[in-house]
Amino acid sequence: MVRKNILIISFKKTEAEYYSLRKEVVPFIEKNDLYSDKKRSSKILKDHTNLNVLDSNLEINLKEIQEIPEGWTNFYPEYFKNRDLINRGISGQTTPQMLIRFKPDVIDLNPDIVVILAGINDIAENTGPSSIKMITDNITSMAKLAKSHNINVILSSILPAYDFPWRPKIKPHYKILKINEILQEYAIRNDHKYLDYFSTLHDGNNGLIKKYGIDPVHPNKDGYIVMSKLLDQAIEESLINKTSANEINRFKQKVFKKRNGEILNYRLAEPIDLKRKKKYPILVFLHGAGGRGNDNIQQLYDANAIGAFSKQNIIDEFQSFIFVPQVPQNERWVNTNWNTSNYKKDEISNSMQLTFEAIDSIIKKKRSIDKKRIYIMGLSMGGWGVWDAIQRRPNFFAAAVPICGGGDISYAKDISFMPIWAWHGKNDSVINIERSREMVTALNETSNQTKFTEVENRGHDSWIDVWNNKEVWRWLYGQKKN
Repeated sequence: MVRKNILIISFKKTEAEYYSLRKEVVPFIEKNDLYSDKKRSSKILKDHTNLNVLDSNLEINLKEIQEIPEGWTNFYPEYFKNRDLINRGISGQTTPQMLIRFKPDVIDLNPDIVVILAGINDIAENTGPSSIKMITDNITSMAKLAKSHNINVILSSILPAYDFPWRPKIKPHYKILKINEILQEYAIRNDHKYLDYFSTLHDGNNGLIKKYGIDPVHPNKDGYIVMSKLLDQAIEESLINKTSANEINRFKQKVFKKRNGEILNYRLAEPIDLKRKKKYPILVFLHGAGGRGNDNIQQLYDANAIGAFSKQNIIDEFQSFIFVPQVPQNERWVNTNWNTSNYKKDEISNSMQLTFEAIDSIIKKKRSIDKKRIYIMGLSMGGWGVWDAIQRRPNFFAAAVPICGGGDISYAKDISFMPIWAWHGKNDSVINIERSREMVTALNETSNQTKFTEVENRGHDSWIDVWNNKEVWRWLYGQKKN
């Protein structure tokens, strides 16, 4: 595919006076740590800089410099060199202003992808009071416009900010958390990529980690380096997703029906040109909360699972069946609070029971499936599902990859013989990494079959690292029951 330009909507001030001012003043602010002492700042700046672009109130202008830095292109310009990226962001702008210029600055350029990072300036009331609904309505309107013109959308979380030092009466963190929640849910429902900066950059108290900021709100170079890595991954996944539509056709829509009328929607892919006497592995994939529904397709789009299957060429390279069931809305693989620290295995959920019955039926019909090579993988809600499934059927699966999940540690001994490779992001704010650590610790008491990867600088989306790691897929398909 020919890659067109990719737009980044972030923040950069247009007024010439600010460009001129910051070019001269910001180095002194950075070098001399002038943010904390206004009187000292004023004296040093007057002595060492040409202030002809400033008005008489130096402190007000200095405050504006702190509030509106150049941003990404100033602190980390090398990121944009020799890349198909166009920055159409304007620092200080609010979402109504961005929406007005969305057509000339985005749609008319016809990019493959648009990355939208917005909302903090609305919360700061740069153009007057704003509500959560107004902010999210404006952002989702931009997303709708992009989608209608076949432009893939990456919706970015607002970065963490516990307060605005220059506007102490505004407490932004409550709005940030709620807006991010709404944007994530919207992204999932509308097949957009959600780029979670917040989980990686927050300090545990909903503020920006100090080493990543020039102040409590704005990233420094180290912060932008971290953000750039997350953005690269999001862009790659979005491009994969844009080209993976054909892959969907390889996953046939199926419905498992019980005599009592209960049903389970699922997708099933199988290798091409099955040989009569050959046996083939099967992967059971359990989606996260974003894959729930009754459409029998969202379970593939959730967390870009279809993109991972495509990128790693699972069906063809590993000659694998892939079974992807779907949990109905408002149900779960495991009926528990995902962050509980004392989980005890309860009655099996209806979705898990139906999944077991469906896979048994498939294996009975598809005699080419190798019963010694049945694998299971799942993320988030599905990570809990993986632990639950292997604890309920310890002799059924050949290997398991639970991603950011948790289970009942009292059953660890029952699965100690099974090859397991668990994954979890260290900064996960949705499902605490302790849930995986507890399971792995319990397994390590009696097992040498368990691997555990704690992903640095990663929030809840640690599946990204699994999707991009060829080794974990080779490891998985290299396992076989005796």
